[in-house]
Amino acid sequence: MKGRFALLALALSACADPEGGFDASKPVVVDEAPAELLSSYNLFAWSPEAGFEFNDRVVPYDLNMPLFSDYALKQRAVYLPEGTAATFEPEKALEFPVGTVLVKNFYFAADLRAPEANRKLIETRLLIRRDKGWDALPYVWDEDQQDARLAPSGEVRPISFTDREGLPRVASYLVPQRNQCQGCHAIKDDDGKVVMTPIGPKARNLNRDHDYGGATGKVNQLEHLASLGKLDGLPPVESIVPSYDFSLIEEHGLEAVPAEKLEAAARDYLDVNCAHCHNPRGVQGITSQLFLDKATQDTFHLGYCKRPGSAGAGTGGLRYDIVPGDPDASILVYRAETEEVGAMMPLLGRSVTHTSGVALLRAWVGAMPPVDCN
Repeated sequence: MKGRFALLALALSACADPEGGFDASKPVVVDEAPAELLSSYNLFAWSPEAGFEFNDRVVPYDLNMPLFSDYALKQRAVYLPEGTAATFEPEKALEFPVGTVLVKNFYFAADLRAPEANRKLIETRLLIRRDKGWDALPYVWDEDQQDARLAPSGEVRPISFTDREGLPRVASYLVPQRNQCQGCHAIKDDDGKVVMTPIGPKARNLNRDHDYGGATGKVNQLEHLASLGKLDGLPPVESIVPSYDFSLIEEHGLEAVPAEKLEAAARDYLDVNCAHCHNPRGVQGITSQLFLDKATQDTFHLGYCKRPGSAGAGTGGLRYDIVPGDPDASILVYRAETEEVGAMMPLLGRSVTHTSGVALLRAWVGAMPPVDCN
């Protein structure tokens, strides 16, 4: 029927609608074994025209500072089992209970200046909290946009689109292999064991309003989760300094960033886009001793006049991670800007330059008091 959502849930679950369609009122189904079809979880419905409709037990959310993924548009949501709640963490991602499902949908519009038109859903990534830790599951959508199938081996897909500046782009978009997810989500815990962890849902990144529609309307996301009984230990949101809202830069350029906010905006960008690896417990951070997480204040470990520890051929012939006052001499800026395979950073999830992100980093390094690193 015209205008209806695409039917997602096939008759693979006892909780599915008798006619085989998505039913927002029925439970989410999370079994120990990964489902072959995304529809089996009964998490949401999708159509290119109407967009997303989530299960009543699934809560959509946005991030102030999202991870860049070749200009893919994203829709995020979280499911927490009945009777459970996440726990507030002041710096790390929220502590989610066993049974949690973090949902991240990646889709493209033909023209990013009109993101609601000509949309195509490419993949859905699930992070499921098991007894043993987080399980990463990539699902690739079929051509008719009816369902997505588990794709543990991933794929690389060329995607053409027009960016927000009106320029044509072609991304070699990566659907990661299941084991590649550890490349970004792995850290060492207190016992030195490598474990998976979420990246985006930190309190400061969630501290923003979201329009939930209906009687709820536009409310703070953290307060909304707490009101649903899905978040424990939340302090007054006024005490949580939010990450910089990158959508302001996307819409208005660097003119949207006051001079006194430039460093905070750049550090928030690095915290989300780089610090999942470059932190004191990340594999890349331990090797390189370059720590780009929000908590690091030591200028040497932030890269100021620091020679790279493990960049190899990825230095672009430059000598220091950051040369204060000189972005063109800074390896960090070079690796964020280049599209050369083996040199560009991050190692996964990017094939084209994030123009506005690089502009932010250039402005930040350029505004530093100049230092002669030699």
